[in-house]
Amino acid sequence: MKIEIILAAISSLALAISLTTLWQSHLARFRPLSVAGPLKLRIYRFEADGETWYIPQVDCQTTITNTGARAGKVLGLRMVARYPLVSVPDAHEVFYGCSEVDTGPFREHESSRLEWLAQANPRDAAPFILLARSSATKHVVFDRRWDAPVVQGKIEFSLEMLASPRAKWVPVEKWEHRLDARTWSELAEVGTAITVAPVHAGTFGPFDPVPADLHTYTRGGEEIPAGGFRQPPSRAVAPDEGAGPAGGRTARTRRTVRRRRGGGGRR
Repeated sequence: MKIEIILAAISSLALAISLTTLWQSHLARFRPLSVAGPLKLRIYRFEADGETWYIPQVDCQTTITNTGARAGKVLGLRMVARYPLVSVPDAHEVFYGCSEVDTGPFREHESSRLEWLAQANPRDAAPFILLARSSATKHVVFDRRWDAPVVQGKIEFSLEMLASPRAKWVPVEKWEHRLDARTWSELAEVGTAITVAPVHAGTFGPFDPVPADLHTYTRGGEEIPAGGFRQPPSRAVAPDEGAGPAGGRTARTRRTVRRRRGGGGRR
């Protein structure tokens, strides 16, 4: 009786393992898993006919992986900017302009919006399909128009994804930064950019050496010579160069050759 119970338990366990394997390999539904890298923020200033406006722009690279066994649809990506310090509840706006770009040309020309639009092969971020156990990496750019400066002590950017079968925007990654008056001037007037690490990645700091006077110990006591590595000049030498006169044969070599031709030693 005990043997029958053990055998039945083993059979049930084997059946459960088989069903689980079947589910994971063939039946598991589409499950997107996403990650995003640092966010870069720029603000472009434009003027025309006495009017001034701004184009805030954020870009990042994101990778989406389908961990399921069935294909699925990624219907869209968007960037939401939230202002937690504004007195109005749930103050936010959506950066609706979403483009995919080629990273190399984009990074080369990103300081000028008109130049990267011409050089980085921008295209609409269209919906796409992810096959089972596959991944897709996208470099996406989001923007919108501001008619006045936006000065806030804190701004939160959230990358969100819309994927089947859930018709719901799902957060992918989040970034936080301040947009105070000095930062606005640096971005909009000087034209620089700010790179922000994802919230979930933590910080890369602190950047200070430990201990604070570390470099007083790493200097060493060896005297540093001037001029770096110094070596005497060198040149290539031909195969027969330096072997002596008469076509490269020395006198001793010529005597040896004559003796061999004459049949040996003296007569």
